[in-house]
Amino acid sequence: MKFREFLGDRTGIVLLQMGSAWACFVYLTALGVQPREVALLLITWFGIFAAWTGFSFYREKKYFDQLMDTVRNMEKPWLVTEILSPPDSWEGKKYWEAMQISMKAMEEQVFEAGQKRREYQEYVENWVHQVKLPLTAAQLVCENDKKKDSRRILKSLENIDREIEQALYMSRMENTEQDYIIQKTQIQICVAQAVAADQESFRQRGVRIETKGLETEACTDSKWLIFMLRQVLSNSLKYMEDSPCIMISAWREENTVSLSVEDNGCGIRESEMGRIFSKGFTGSNGRKNRESTGMGLYICRKLCERLGMSIRAESVWGEYTRVVFEIPVSEQVSVFPHLTKV
Repeated sequence: MKFREFLGDRTGIVLLQMGSAWACFVYLTALGVQPREVALLLITWFGIFAAWTGFSFYREKKYFDQLMDTVRNMEKPWLVTEILSPPDSWEGKKYWEAMQISMKAMEEQVFEAGQKRREYQEYVENWVHQVKLPLTAAQLVCENDKKKDSRRILKSLENIDREIEQALYMSRMENTEQDYIIQKTQIQICVAQAVAADQESFRQRGVRIETKGLETEACTDSKWLIFMLRQVLSNSLKYMEDSPCIMISAWREENTVSLSVEDNGCGIRESEMGRIFSKGFTGSNGRKNRESTGMGLYICRKLCERLGMSIRAESVWGEYTRVVFEIPVSEQVSVFPHLTKV
């Protein structure tokens, strides 16, 4: 709050004081009071008015500065009326009462929306678990049957399994802290499980998987890392054509392990690189592929933020695409303080 703004809001009071002072001057002069005595009276008048105005400005500025600082630092700013005391003025108290009523209504709406979201999340999780049982059974049947048709069905089942997992992890994404275990994780094991989950898709496409330097450890949740690897590998599958090859490599840096997934697919246009982690963005490649949803990399970025990791992508159009995860080597390196040591 600036003094000029404060004074501008009280223009009527200032004009009233000036008009009253002028009327008093005219009246006293007409009564024969000496101009010197009238001037002394007006100086006293304006001195008291200026002192009161300055005190009012100081009091209101202090109160509103405290209010704004509190609101900015609160996780739930709509609860500010529960923390700060109401202002001293009658008008301010009435505004405060109106704000309390509106904040209470908002709190009820937020609680109701959160309850609905939790119920929907529980429904999605239950649905996923119910669907996975027959899906797993169907996959086992197809794996034991060596017929060509069974292999095609198995590939489709892998795709369905991956999309179902995406729905599950999407529903859990806002509450990652309730379902993670940050601990020393073998990168090689995570990569092997991610590749094995879609092995039939790789086999039918003739994809060659190459690995390098995976015999290392990092601190993360293995289940979530496997899920993210599946999302990246799925993207590679969609956009590779002749002699498809995926190179998965890892290397140790000062405080992190970098895990890279590189394919020799069509690549990403330079103009689209800044948007590939945006929700629902499929780009020019995705418009040619009906399987693209634009959700995989978006979910990966969100999960990395919550797990203390980072993700970046590099690509040259027509040559390759490389996605790199940077994973902390210890629990203390995590950039998110809410992630605690297991």
